[in-house]
Amino acid sequence: MTKSGVAGIAAALASIVLAGSALAADLPVKASPVVAAPSWTGVYAGVSVGARWADNDWRTSDISPNFGAGVFVPTAGTGGAIDSVAARIGGYLGVNWQFAPSWVAGLEGDLGWADNKTTANPLPGTTGLFFGAPLVGLPTGSVKETWDGSVRARLGYLVTPDTLVYGSGGVAWQRLELNANCTVVPGNAFCFGNPHNETQASTRVGWTVGGGVEHMIGGHWIVRADYRYADFGTWTQTFFVPGGVGPGFDDRFTAHVTTRTHTATVGLAYKF
Repeated sequence: MTKSGVAGIAAALASIVLAGSALAADLPVKASPVVAAPSWTGVYAGVSVGARWADNDWRTSDISPNFGAGVFVPTAGTGGAIDSVAARIGGYLGVNWQFAPSWVAGLEGDLGWADNKTTANPLPGTTGLFFGAPLVGLPTGSVKETWDGSVRARLGYLVTPDTLVYGSGGVAWQRLELNANCTVVPGNAFCFGNPHNETQASTRVGWTVGGGVEHMIGGHWIVRADYRYADFGTWTQTFFVPGGVGPGFDDRFTAHVTTRTHTATVGLAYKF
């Protein structure tokens, strides 16, 4: 083929490429689909696992009040800490309303269980002098927390469309059990009337505050990390009555137990 023929073919090919490019430039470009931001509005239910720290202060007063003031003289203060930590499992149910558009308000209830229990030997505040002599056979006992629950309002901010940082606060409940026991032993015994082994139980009501972070996956699943502090006030309970008062002896004493808890969990919920 001659040089002029080759040049002609090349020119023709170039014309076809240029024409195709111009035609492609004129074609409409298909836009990528826009992914809608997830909505946080709706009802959700989930399960959680974690730990609960029980912060209990036990103070003892009014030991053997039948004998009058000044008979018992404490030698190691009047109280002390009886703390514990335990694994906790639970479930929660709530509803969210997204507004403004990065804010989320909600209401949530939860119920959990843990086996917090610590034994004290002797009970805080029970060591001392009775009629000037050291007490023996001092009482031992324990503080135990089992199930807990709360109802809380929540308010959160979306740092990204699928990540929520929130605070919460409301009312809380805690099942609490107190135990005290002692035996009659020779000498200036704490229980010198009768042996005792007594457990008192109460569902305490208090307040709670906390916060956490949640992340939505796939529009329906929500993972979270959550922390709560709860305060249940002071429970005052007199032990070893009846049967602890009689002629010449008085086994009674009064416990004042202040209970607070710290609860940290991770959870997984489904938004309906």
